[in-house]
Amino acid sequence: MHLTVVTVVLLVGILNAVTAHPHTKIAQIFCKAIKDVPCGDGWSRIDADFCAKFFQTPKSFDDAQKHCISLGGELVPMKTPEQSWKGTCITIRANPEIQSVWIGLQRSGEGFTHADGSGVTNAQWYPGQPDNFGGHENCVENNHKEWGLWNDDNCADKNAFMCSKKM
Repeated sequence: MHLTVVTVVLLVGILNAVTAHPHTKIAQIFCKAIKDVPCGDGWSRIDADFCAKFFQTPKSFDDAQKHCISLGGELVPMKTPEQSWKGTCITIRANPEIQSVWIGLQRSGEGFTHADGSGVTNAQWYPGQPDNFGGHENCVENNHKEWGLWNDDNCADKNAFMCSKKM
């Protein structure tokens, strides 16, 4: 893991304990300092193997995943802190207004899994989430109320989304 990512994650944790909306402030500062590494055709590197692309047109979770698959990828998994922060930065650069973005996590039994079936080890839940409100929140969105934090939501809701693929 890069030292910069570790430093930012630690700062976010400290600020979260003492201020309101630390993720929003830190994310905007952090993303100005992190260089965007293009992969071509609007895709940006989120780690050594994967690139991601933000799509503003709202789609349901399933339609967003189908779109990503049609491009040779999947909804961005955000498995590591590096992927999470770089994915969040791609969203900030595309639209500086906070908005929910589908990421590649779905409810599986009592927890959540990535599209490849692996469990979540880098959870970035907004306080009080996931809550499965109404018993119908089986998909995960990033940027819930603050940049980089997750929420479970109804898969039929339409959100912007981010695809990733190996490049």
